[in-house]
Amino acid sequence: MNTNEVSVMFVAGDPSGDQHAAAVIRRLRDMLPQVRTLGIGGPSMKEEGFDQLMPFEPFNRMGFAEIVAHLPFFLNAKFRLVKELSSRRPGALVCVDYPGFNIPLMKAAHGLGIPVVWYIVPQVWAWKRKRAAVLGANATHIAVVFPFEEEYFRRYASPVSFVGHPLVELLDAIRPAPGAVLRRHPNSAALVRLALVPGSRRQEIVRMLPPMIDAALVLKRRYPALAVTVSTCRGLESDLFAGSVARFEAAFPGALHTSDEPLFNLVSKCDCAIVTSGTATLQTALAGVPLVVAYRTSPLTFSLMKSMVRLPYIGLPNIVAGRPIVPECIQNGVSGERLAQETARFLESKDLYESTNRALVALRGKLGEKKPSQEVAAIIRDIVAVKEENSPQRHREHREC
Repeated sequence: MNTNEVSVMFVAGDPSGDQHAAAVIRRLRDMLPQVRTLGIGGPSMKEEGFDQLMPFEPFNRMGFAEIVAHLPFFLNAKFRLVKELSSRRPGALVCVDYPGFNIPLMKAAHGLGIPVVWYIVPQVWAWKRKRAAVLGANATHIAVVFPFEEEYFRRYASPVSFVGHPLVELLDAIRPAPGAVLRRHPNSAALVRLALVPGSRRQEIVRMLPPMIDAALVLKRRYPALAVTVSTCRGLESDLFAGSVARFEAAFPGALHTSDEPLFNLVSKCDCAIVTSGTATLQTALAGVPLVVAYRTSPLTFSLMKSMVRLPYIGLPNIVAGRPIVPECIQNGVSGERLAQETARFLESKDLYESTNRALVALRGKLGEKKPSQEVAAIIRDIVAVKEENSPQRHREHREC
């Protein structure tokens, strides 16, 4: 095999993508010791030797209004990365979710003849279904993380593989027996441990943490033994959390603490949780912790989503299960009273709590046994090998031999 350095560009624009891409890079280094990885990514990827071309934090945004407000940044970033693709000619571009930015980048790479691996597809089966055709026309390989996505993408030209879900791989590494998470109903008179998980982006914290704290205040008055843990995200300034946390502390000193430990570890210590819709809901579900899914965004973004979303649920646990196994509070339904009411149902009913726990434990079986970091790294390795074999330089070497 050619011992020259091989470069692979990755683009991951949020903390979960950073974590999942880092696992792939780790495996890829084992398979291709000469590989150099570069692009957009966060601290987890940098720990694996990733060359970060631009700061990661400005990419961690969501929502139509938020993106429009920072449009010059994203246009400049796209221009710079397309220029990097053109000059560096990496062996592959790996797009990790983040469709609003990665789809135009994928098209540019395809136009330059650079292979594209798409890992963790946008939820086109829920909305913006035209994106599926765009991925099928431009991606060299599509790596999906839910079994039902494989069948959905098979109608398009690109090869598609179900590679397993990265959260399952992560949890298996933490806990060798992921099925052993059956929980007993908490004794609300003794102690109830509540996790509040407002999200990993600035605008999520601003919108979601205040009503979550409102709910915790209602529940604390009802259940005096309640202890609250707020999940904070590394990289976000503490001032985002300080005001809401201080409001709870003023009423109930010492009954709340914050933690930036890995989410699975945090929620596993709790009896129930209120979680902003996203990957964190599935991670909480796989820990077997009964939860309330909450989601609120700007009125403009919500109106656009409402006109396009074709699924009856927004929470990943309900989508994977195919039925409503946990409650969802959406937009105007995200109030302290409503969130507290839905959480209290778990605490008041032993049957509901334990049946929900069993349904959440069953989700693990639906996501299979594959290790996506290994599967995706192997896909990248094989694509890079084919590209190297077909390169003009390689053909010249063969002729000289």
